Amino acid sequence: MKRTHCEFEAEVLAAALESRWPDGAGAQLREHALACAICSEAALVSCAILEDREELRSAASVPDSGRVWWLAQIRARREAIAAAERPITIVQMIVFACATGLLGACFGATSEWFQAAFKRIAANPLGAFVSQHAILGVGMAAVLFLLPAAAYLAMQREDGELGRQK
Repeated sequence: MKRTHCEFEAEVLAAALESRWPDGAGAQLREHALACAICSEAALVSCAILEDREELRSAASVPDSGRVWWLAQIRARREAIAAAERPITIVQMIVFACATGLLGACFGATSEWFQAAFKRIAANPLGAFVSQHAILGVGMAAVLFLLPAAAYLAMQREDGELGRQK
């Protein structure tokens, strides 16, 4: 059966990750790593990772702190504005719906040709069915308009929460 663990593996890894491998490690540990396949692979892999890390660290460009602070301030302002606009948008939607309903009611109550057409439709059997189920029709229309609005608001809220988590 093939071994998967060596008691000196942790020491070899520590030496490699502390950049002490192979020169800074003890002679006994180096000899063991030459003889042990597990320790030699651990040293090889950890040294390769360490070299890549150093290469990436030297190539990385870190922005100055003033720019990072400035961008954070802009982001905080945008989030505050979005949070303040949400209730205003909801109130505007409600006011628009109420104004549309009031305008429709005023039009229906004052327009003679509309009332005459409505009476003709109500006299027809199909029109009678529609007029008897008008509440159901209005409810379905409201659902058709309210569901997309609710989905839009929920997605906006999710986008705002995701933005804060980043």
